[in-house]
Amino acid sequence: MRRPAEAGRVGRILRAGGAARRRPVAAGVAVPALAAALLCAPPAGAELRIAGHGFGHGVGLAQWGAYGFAREQGRDHRWILRHYYPGTTLQRVPGRRIRVVLKRAGSAKVCSAVRVRDAHGRAVRLLPGRGYRAVPWRADGLSFIDATTGRRRYRLYAPVRVTGGASTCLRGRAFNERSNRSYRGVLELRRDGADVLVVNDVALRHYLYGVVPAEMPASWPAAALRAQAVAARSYALGSLRPGAPWDVLPDQSAQVYGGVEEEQPRTQAAVRATDPLALFYGGAVAVTYFSSSSGGRTAAVEEGFPGSEPLPYLRSVPDPFDRLSPHHDWSVRLTDRAARRRLGDMLDGGLVSLRVVARGPTGRALRVRVTGTEGADDVPAATIQARLGLRSAWFTVKENPRRPTGR
Repeated sequence: MRRPAEAGRVGRILRAGGAARRRPVAAGVAVPALAAALLCAPPAGAELRIAGHGFGHGVGLAQWGAYGFAREQGRDHRWILRHYYPGTTLQRVPGRRIRVVLKRAGSAKVCSAVRVRDAHGRAVRLLPGRGYRAVPWRADGLSFIDATTGRRRYRLYAPVRVTGGASTCLRGRAFNERSNRSYRGVLELRRDGADVLVVNDVALRHYLYGVVPAEMPASWPAAALRAQAVAARSYALGSLRPGAPWDVLPDQSAQVYGGVEEEQPRTQAAVRATDPLALFYGGAVAVTYFSSSSGGRTAAVEEGFPGSEPLPYLRSVPDPFDRLSPHHDWSVRLTDRAARRRLGDMLDGGLVSLRVVARGPTGRALRVRVTGTEGADDVPAATIQARLGLRSAWFTVKENPRRPTGR
């Protein structure tokens, strides 16, 4: 789980083609092209050296820190949760279901399915051991084609609910970047224009069976796994959208959900041991962001997600056991050519420099000045992080001293 709002990611992942549109960045003060060529062109060996801390946004529970508190100090999951979400309380919640959008494509192939029911109440039993491909029919229907014989078997009105035994499999690659996985609950096939949208309607406990091991290694201490289970349950409850066709994506824009093949006995035990507990603050389910590694101190929500309103339980706290993380400190080197390619339309002309011009209270970068041979602009540090593939926004740019600035 990575972002405070998934609307932008949702739009990109469900848009035909899935490609994000890039907005041109306005240029700053122009530099004459000839002068730029003579004064600012960096030598062939120039490079950017970037040093940083942590992996992810650093807000809320830090997974490596939770691992350290459990392993090194024997802290239980309740203590860990109080540390990362101060002021919250654990409360019981009723059993719920969650709808996870898995795939959008021109057709959807399912297997291990035994029954389908359409929007008009028509129920059909499927042949055992057969796979079926659902393709658009009319404006609001689906044709089910026997994948073995190629014959059309049924015409049904969407949404169509597909059920199997303990689970039903979905062929092809899903939004969670897993292929040919099985999912508990129901696979609901919807029409989305000319495409078929696959939504997994599943009990919250079974959803968490596929989330916790995808977010945290099952070999980690039970206390850390239980803290992760509570955080994941709370986040899921806060993501329910009753008026929408689905609630969450199965990837890092929400929580990674791997289905049945991802499940592990130790993480299932952690889910059961904490069921049905969730974190609350002020009478509402808490927003339980989490990330891999804080770099040594977590970020308040308004620092980790600039523009967010402060929340009393998402404030910066020390995270001493982050030192166990392989990403506690990191560094990368990029040639000018690689940096120019990744910055793309954000850069005006050739690369002159990158400089952090605003930082948050923990030292995380907030804004970065991108200076090119034809102008400069200040952009959000999160944008630079994404473009350059950095592990976090807590970074410092160290330029090669041989790079001329042209100024």
